Amino acid sequence: MVLEFKNIKYDNWYKGWKKSKQPRKQRKYLINAPIHIRRKIMCSTLSEEIRKILRIKSFPIRVGDYVRILRGKFRGTEGLVVKVDAKRYRVFVENAKYNSKTGKEIYYPIHHSKLMILKLNLTDKLRIEALIRKVKDRERVDEIIKKFSVGQEDVKKAIDIGRNI
Repeated sequence: MVLEFKNIKYDNWYKGWKKSKQPRKQRKYLINAPIHIRRKIMCSTLSEEIRKILRIKSFPIRVGDYVRILRGKFRGTEGLVVKVDAKRYRVFVENAKYNSKTGKEIYYPIHHSKLMILKLNLTDKLRIEALIRKVKDRERVDEIIKKFSVGQEDVKKAIDIGRNI
């Protein structure tokens, strides 16, 4: 369910709401944020090994990232991110699914804060540039590309699965 305030539209959305300490304005910021801002808000924590190398705690989640679920019914499950739903702030993971009453397999929606990124999808040059901007060191990013990047075949597989959801 997507929550909306009655009189707020994306045209009236104000970035200054984020600076407020009031919980109601923080909720208002999240609920009424446009999609391009929601994508940046949807960050997940990085694994300890990646954290030591990059010296950052979190990074925006994307289709093709290899993650571990930290909370809920599927705790401890690892898999590729199949779909990112920025409208509902939810992520769908390859191995987190259940059978409906009709027998159809349905992917379970998981909040991005309940995930830990184990391997990054670094097939996109723009994402690598974003990582370099955040880390400010090309050598550390090259080390991550060698050790903790998901393969092209896995990314294509995740994209194909995501199209069928």
